[in-house]
Amino acid sequence: MEPFDPYSQNITLLVPSPSTSTPVLVPVPVPIPLIDSFNDETVSITINYGTQLGASITMLLVVLFTTPSSKMLRASNVLHISALVVCVVRTVFLVLYFLSPFSHFYQVWSGDYSQVPAWNYRTSIAGTVFSSLLTVVTDAALMNQAWTMVSLWPSRTKYLLCFLSMLVTLLAVSFRLAFTIIQCKGIYDLVAPTRFAWLIHTTLIFHICSICWFCALFNSKLIIHLVTNRGVLPSRRAMSPMEVLIMANGILMIVPVIFAILEWHHFINFESGSLTPTSVAIALPLGSLAAQRLAQANQSASSDLSSYPSSSAGAAAAYHRHYKNARDSGSRTPLKAASLFSTTTNSSTAAGRPHALAAEASATPSPARDVIDPIDLELRQIDGYLQPKEMRAKAESSESQFHK
Repeated sequence: MEPFDPYSQNITLLVPSPSTSTPVLVPVPVPIPLIDSFNDETVSITINYGTQLGASITMLLVVLFTTPSSKMLRASNVLHISALVVCVVRTVFLVLYFLSPFSHFYQVWSGDYSQVPAWNYRTSIAGTVFSSLLTVVTDAALMNQAWTMVSLWPSRTKYLLCFLSMLVTLLAVSFRLAFTIIQCKGIYDLVAPTRFAWLIHTTLIFHICSICWFCALFNSKLIIHLVTNRGVLPSRRAMSPMEVLIMANGILMIVPVIFAILEWHHFINFESGSLTPTSVAIALPLGSLAAQRLAQANQSASSDLSSYPSSSAGAAAAYHRHYKNARDSGSRTPLKAASLFSTTTNSSTAAGRPHALAAEASATPSPARDVIDPIDLELRQIDGYLQPKEMRAKAESSESQFHK
């Protein structure tokens, strides 16, 4: 006779049988290990949702309080804020499921959900709908980022990439909406949509393809610069806001790719499906915030230039001549020489540039005006730092400084 193991014994529930006219209690044995596994998974999922909720609320507050009011209504900021708001609402609805009778002990193990209030069904369906809405909004934000990045590329390449991005996004969103309809019907019927397993797998495949596509697209410009210049990235102190933006948008997108791939396999006590759109909603504003902070610092430093109009123009012309020579000679330092917010001071010029340029710039007591390079002008589109009209005006003002 085997020794008694108290941890593997069963707990018996008495459940009324619905197949008979008279009430008959049917014993339902429930193993304790299954109960423990269910409780562990429930706790891990709620911690996951709580983390997502806290991170989304924090990022939303940061975006609202740090974004300048003049940039608040730009398309990228509106999409970022919308994605974070939808993410917060969706996560709240997902958490409410574990506070409803759907996750209570008797309902779970007996399968009797007859006493579950109707509003609990509605909150579960709302969580499913808002999950799909979050996917739509994040895909729209990714499309906006992709368009602003390729808008100044050659027409054939630009329209080809836009067509492919639109095709991938529409396929992912279409299958996601179809899956949402099937899932909502399954919630009302309390029946898992097993016969639509092919739709679930197809939705997941296109979702992974969509995330991987935009990650590759955002990293393409960074890779092109690295390959073209055969060098490494500049140091943190030398990076411009545009360089921070392009690196952040590309590198941070690797995180959603990892979560999207993990969705293909079910991990015990880890639910990665909800993390993918949440990570996109949080990652996209991060690069913009870092670049905006750098831009504000550089703009405040360059605001003193109005006091030295003649000397600043001379230093800018000297810097432009040196920059043009460096570009013509094939500089091997990517993203550094073409900094959008480059400034030269007496000490930095003498230490980092040729002796002739240092002597010419040493007479200026203030930083030189910013020099906009066509490649950086293209990169600056990624987060909409300048709208097309603003960009033309900025470029014309820079050219007029050179001709004076």
